[in-house]
Amino acid sequence: MIPVLPPPALGQEIAACAVLGGCTGAVRAFFPVKSRAAILPDVLWVGAVLTAVQSYAAGESYAGVLRWYMAAAAFAGAGAAAFVLGVPLRAVGRAVRHAARWPGHFVRVRLLRPALDRHKENRQARKRRRNAKRTAKNPKKNLPNRQRMLYNSNVSK
Repeated sequence: MIPVLPPPALGQEIAACAVLGGCTGAVRAFFPVKSRAAILPDVLWVGAVLTAVQSYAAGESYAGVLRWYMAAAAFAGAGAAAFVLGVPLRAVGRAVRHAARWPGHFVRVRLLRPALDRHKENRQARKRRRNAKRTAKNPKKNLPNRQRMLYNSNVSK
């Protein structure tokens, strides 16, 4: 039978498991909270919490085994840390991602987009010149295709 722990040792184990859970909760706070993107981080988070608590129970705990209150304290600490730190850490993550994306955005907006716009304008100008040349050479009236004409229109055929 597993020995009953004295209250100070029990409190120490609960606090240690809550701190372990808080550390993993802080890591979890960086990841998305909703949608399908949250499933994988949640699964990994649960595995990390259970692994950390099990390794603590096997190595440092007075009882030497994992008990229900250890897992409960770890998940409570992890949930609290993810809840409290989630918003600020995600804001920091967004700022870091924005800073990392800035050079690419700068290149795309300042260098590539003007070049693509010039290319598009040149293509349209070539097309306009080609069509103008084609219509200037054609002595016949330029009427729309039969398919494009309305059935009962006033356009002569």
